Amino acid sequence: MFKYLMLAGLALFLPGLYALGYSIFEGPSAWMVDSRTFWGTPISLFVFWIGLAHAGTLLSAIFLALDIKLDRRTALIAELSTLVCLVFAGIFPLMHLGVINNFYMVMPLLDARGNFANVGSPLVWDFCCIAVYAFLSLVFFMTHLKTREIPALDKYRKPMAWLLFPLVLWVHTVVSLDFATTFVPEWRGAFFPVYFIAGAIFSGLALMNLLLCSEGYRVRLLERLQLIFSWFMCAIWVWDLMLKGSLCTSAFIFAGVLPQFRMIAVIRENKWGRIALSLSVLIGLFLERLYIVSPEFGSYAASPLNWIDWGLIAFSVGGFMLLFFGIRRCLNWKMEGAGSYFGEVDGTDLADAEQQELEKEGARGIEKPKKGFYIQPWASEEYHVLRLPLLVGFAFALVYSIWVLNQSVFANVEFSFANIVPLLYPVIALVTTVTLYLRAYFVEHAFTLPRHEKWMAAILLVLVAACAGTFFAGGSSHNSTNTIDSQSIGVDAPISQSHARLLWNARCATCHGVDGKFNEKFVREFYPVPQKLDTQRLDSLGVDSLVKVILNGRNNMNAYAGRLTPSEALGLVNYMRTLAKSATESAKEGDNDSAR
Repeated sequence: MFKYLMLAGLALFLPGLYALGYSIFEGPSAWMVDSRTFWGTPISLFVFWIGLAHAGTLLSAIFLALDIKLDRRTALIAELSTLVCLVFAGIFPLMHLGVINNFYMVMPLLDARGNFANVGSPLVWDFCCIAVYAFLSLVFFMTHLKTREIPALDKYRKPMAWLLFPLVLWVHTVVSLDFATTFVPEWRGAFFPVYFIAGAIFSGLALMNLLLCSEGYRVRLLERLQLIFSWFMCAIWVWDLMLKGSLCTSAFIFAGVLPQFRMIAVIRENKWGRIALSLSVLIGLFLERLYIVSPEFGSYAASPLNWIDWGLIAFSVGGFMLLFFGIRRCLNWKMEGAGSYFGEVDGTDLADAEQQELEKEGARGIEKPKKGFYIQPWASEEYHVLRLPLLVGFAFALVYSIWVLNQSVFANVEFSFANIVPLLYPVIALVTTVTLYLRAYFVEHAFTLPRHEKWMAAILLVLVAACAGTFFAGGSSHNSTNTIDSQSIGVDAPISQSHARLLWNARCATCHGVDGKFNEKFVREFYPVPQKLDTQRLDSLGVDSLVKVILNGRNNMNAYAGRLTPSEALGLVNYMRTLAKSATESAKEGDNDSAR
């Protein structure tokens, strides 16, 4: 089965890879872009895959934290799906931003050029939160995978689950704030974080049930949870319709109405019926992501997507199938375990397992409560394991906050402790996890690593240090220089103004704005603010210098040589002068009106 699923994924992945390469080369003009938000298919796919990623580890972690027994194979499938989804979720924001090689500037660390990421930007929140979530999910998965070979690691799974449980909710809340803090009315509302979290869990449950079908078994509790979340999402959609008068009809049908057929026994007990219902949920929620990211396209009854958009969708779906089932096939012997606990038992097995856990805690010296009594959190084993690492994590977060607040680069901008708050728990969770496993390895000697794994860890550490050094140094000298090549560029004749306007809207308006006054709708805070199109400044630079800036790039601006001809670059310079002149005239008219 895995072999055929991988071949199907490869058939989607290869043409999708071509579409990805072409879209990166061409920039935002290649894919569908909403003129109101300047967001399009890449951000829709990012939100879709990050939602799927959150549900996998969440299900495994929350069940473990709450002592709900999930069989080993189902839990590992959920954790692996999180890691693979995160791989594809991380690709699309990078291609959407355009200057991919400068992505390190979103890290909240100074570099050698004095740049400091704006930690008030949702992009910085996203980068830090998702990076920490990916790292902790990988540690959680590897710990679970190694518990058979190293039984002592099982002691650290539940503490890790308690770290991941709030982190999942935290991260998707931060992602929702990307929308809620912008200028689009459809994105505003205090319920948006709850909306995003519920949608993420709903889509993740659908993906999990699909993956379990590929395994040849089912977990009835996950199917019931999927049905319950369909009711919850329908309530949110109806509420949003009453408040704002808008509804993604296709999402409501695919993810709200059709899943109710699960209540029909003939469909529910048929494997292909379960597959169809889960696929319907995923299709509906992806259409909802398109609708959320690009409100002006309505419910997508008449799809505006071009071949690039379909190619990006194929790339992500095919890539997920190829990577997930490839890893799943390699880890087959490590993921097998006891049969599924849910659906085929009457509950006595769960009660017996819970009693065995209490007996194990008593054997470890933890006070055993009387039957039916509540276990105090500070009496649990995970509390004793996490106590010191959590203190280290809180201390590090405090020091980091003080350091950021004392940076001189924020002296002239509005900045407060509230801008740092979204980063605090991810920092605490990351430092706590690192401290936990360092103590387990060096102090408690809870586990040892084989020699080849030690070498791999050392090489990985060197690579991370090298990357960190490169990022801190500010990238290549080409990007850090403010000099312009003095070599003359020959230009035959500039292009027409209408052609220049089209190029400006496709290449430049994302950051500089359609009117040249910056595009506040496009979240780009980690870049330095572009220079204003002022006629005096443009005259001081000269036409030839501006043409070279467009073709050769400068600081954080991509080089467009090879994608734009010198004539097209000259046409853009002339169009810039037109925009600057219009801005100057508008400012004068505004001053005259104020004087009157």
